[in-house]
Amino acid sequence: MKIGINLLLWTGRPTAAGHASLLERIERWGFDGVEFPVIAMEPPDIGALARRCDALGLKRSALLAYPAGAADPVSPDLQLRRAAVDLLKTCIEKTRDLGADILVGPFHQGLGRFTGAGPTRDEWNRSRDVIREAAQHAAGMHVRLAVEPLNRFEMFLTNTVADAARFAAEVGMPNVGVLADTHHSNIEEERPADAWARVAKHITHVHISENHRGIPGSGHAVTPAIMRALRDSGYDGWLTIEAFGLKVPDLVPVLHLWRPVFRNEEDVARLGLKHIRETWNRAAA
Repeated sequence: MKIGINLLLWTGRPTAAGHASLLERIERWGFDGVEFPVIAMEPPDIGALARRCDALGLKRSALLAYPAGAADPVSPDLQLRRAAVDLLKTCIEKTRDLGADILVGPFHQGLGRFTGAGPTRDEWNRSRDVIREAAQHAAGMHVRLAVEPLNRFEMFLTNTVADAARFAAEVGMPNVGVLADTHHSNIEEERPADAWARVAKHITHVHISENHRGIPGSGHAVTPAIMRALRDSGYDGWLTIEAFGLKVPDLVPVLHLWRPVFRNEEDVARLGLKHIRETWNRAAA
């Protein structure tokens, strides 16, 4: 098991000049690695930050999400589906260049578009085919993909981990799994730990995110039962803190953030790391 933290707590575009010192703090706090939002990252920054992580002993994962107006695997518009394929392939290559072996996120649907109904079979199939093409590209680079189900206010294609597991199974590629997120499961699952246990073989990445998106352990979404379900399944992947504040303006309207839920980012990192370690260790008892 590895504990990481998503840089979206601080920035939507990590750069070597602006965030090398942040990586040093993350290493000092005791994290095993970092999750990079790669969509806006440029090749020189990717190379420089990968080298800095290597020097610090920090492992990496990568995150991708995008608006439906730019690209959308679900769309009936072939141009938007091809844009999604191209964007996925580019970000898979960025993941490889970053020195990461997994790209995660809700990239099987463009965000911000809703139809007023659940997914049709055609929408499901279109997305499945886009992700399969991306996964074939990723396999040649030894990169895995993990699709993330989001709550009903952010996505209509998959809302539960069972939805996402069925989707990954239909993609039918061994490098495609599920990102399970405590925040979204807190909204959508009747019993999150039981739901995760039922699809545990498909879970290849985990986001630790509170119900209010603040410090893990300060709300009610990050529970001992979730940790027990993971430990009992033999999960040995990432537990990555995903928290959001007001420092990344682009996220404020997307995630409807307007009130602070923590004092500072360092509290999220240090107290969240402590909570994850303690809760994970207790789950073994």
